[in-house]
Amino acid sequence: MEANVDHIARELAALTQRFVDLGARLAETARGLEDAGAPPATGLVDELVGARGQFVQLRSHALSTAAAVGVTHASDPQSLHDLEPLLAAIEEALREQARREALAQAQHGAVSTLDRVRQIIHYDDPKFAALGTCHDQAHETRAAVMALTEIESDDARRTIDRIGPFADLLALVENRDGLDDDRYAELEESVSRGFGRPLAVAAARGRLGFEGDILETPPTAEPEAAAVAVPAPESAETLELEDAAPSEVEPDAASSAIEEELAAESALELEATEAALELESSEPVLEMEEPAAPEPVTTDSAPASDSSVLLEFEPDPVAVVAATDPAPAAEASADPSAPDETAQWWLAAWARWSGWKSSHDFSSAVREELGKYPYLLSVPIQKSPDYEDGLLAYGYSLLMDHVEKQNPGCVGNALNNLKPGQNRPVGEQLYDYLISEGKLRDTYGDFIRQTLLAAVPEPGLWFQFRILESKEDTRILQRPSARIGDTELSGQRLASDGQRYNEHKFKMTLGPLTTRFVLVSADVKDSRSAGFKLAVDGTITDTGWVAGVPAGARSTAKSEAKRIPEDGLHVTGLGKDYSGLWVAVFNPDPLADHRYELSVFLRKDSRSPFKTKG
Repeated sequence: MEANVDHIARELAALTQRFVDLGARLAETARGLEDAGAPPATGLVDELVGARGQFVQLRSHALSTAAAVGVTHASDPQSLHDLEPLLAAIEEALREQARREALAQAQHGAVSTLDRVRQIIHYDDPKFAALGTCHDQAHETRAAVMALTEIESDDARRTIDRIGPFADLLALVENRDGLDDDRYAELEESVSRGFGRPLAVAAARGRLGFEGDILETPPTAEPEAAAVAVPAPESAETLELEDAAPSEVEPDAASSAIEEELAAESALELEATEAALELESSEPVLEMEEPAAPEPVTTDSAPASDSSVLLEFEPDPVAVVAATDPAPAAEASADPSAPDETAQWWLAAWARWSGWKSSHDFSSAVREELGKYPYLLSVPIQKSPDYEDGLLAYGYSLLMDHVEKQNPGCVGNALNNLKPGQNRPVGEQLYDYLISEGKLRDTYGDFIRQTLLAAVPEPGLWFQFRILESKEDTRILQRPSARIGDTELSGQRLASDGQRYNEHKFKMTLGPLTTRFVLVSADVKDSRSAGFKLAVDGTITDTGWVAGVPAGARSTAKSEAKRIPEDGLHVTGLGKDYSGLWVAVFNPDPLADHRYELSVFLRKDSRSPFKTKG
């Protein structure tokens, strides 16, 4: 039809020019007829007859085209000028028809996509909340699309654009194994932005599909809730000291409550400190085992006993009794480059890194990831999919970025470097590749230093222990359970100088390539100092950093991190120059757990506790 209109327009233009030429010749003929009585030439008369015939034919063509597109007219055009508005009306009618067809086509495509999305199911969880929310959004978007009456407005374009994440989700569910790396990253990022990470994780894991799908590996039923038995620590023995005033201890609900008590100076007097005997010294000792699993575990605080300067907190191992037999392990994929359940940590971290690497610098990414999950670095990377419904693994995009900087291009080539025919799970192969390409045995400490400096003072990190120093007393806080990420705090109050300004030991078991943090903070006018020394499995080590948070007039200064040398590190100005000191204890061994002991020597003056100052 548009071709007909174009043809009519060209014919009209040509005929208009012909009429202009004929008009000029007729004017000349009229003057000759008037002046000399010469009749018109036969050829001119024939041209006039031909021009009229051409006009009649063009008018007929225009009228039939107008009727085809529903354009009405009061009377038949009698001149070329009458044809021009008719042709304009035909063109507008065709444009309107094209708009209606475009709207209908867009609505049809959108509704097909949305209806298909509403058929997606979760193989393991029929009531999967993220998918239910997505279905609701698809229903609302479908109604909005069908309510459109035109296609060219900004509102219409915004409504149609809302289909994009649904189409990307559909592509991720239906074609997950056929996507290249770049396309997979784009789709995963789009689904995360549109519907949240839980849905993107489920799609990436292949847990979403449709009724009637035949799964290559049927999902195994997860064991029922495990019975967790964690007995409370028994009361420690009491050690009487002549120069030590009775200390008072009371479990605190949370760190915020402790700080409010300090600020208001209205804390309840705490019960006497729990004590335990320690050979060679009488210093407070805090000890926390690493959790065996991410399930929440609650442990009552240890009962207090009378005057002592020594506290040891070491919960019994968490006993988990499975209600059902463990499910058999899934067979390794025949294709070593195909993602399997053991590689979910890699897929999540890689997809997240691919999404922000071109738009964020490392420090911005650190603040974003640790703002969501501040305990990220305390969880081994291969276990990260077991936390937060798999979302924690995305945070290890930070480590991906570090590895990429050690060997540019290695992250993108990881899957291509897998060796075919191996029986080892893909996740283990990728972990070995990450260690090798990132030289993590040697560079993990640098990664922790960069992350620590980017994360303090805000958003901060999840700490295992905390020392709160004030004018009146010293509070030592710890997590009451063995669960990584526990938000509760319990603690003790040290009142005498003999208790406060002494060596405080903190014992921790760190998993491979993980870090624990200890925070030493002070709210005092007079300057304090602190010494730090670190041992691993009974041997002195330097695998730790101390970063100061500038205070007062120096609050805008940039934080610096110092390595804890084997002969100890001494930091002065706590309270005056630094409002807090963040201690990072890291395990650079990618394969084994290790037992760490951090000694913190709190000092009322600036004297170093070491023979050689750090």
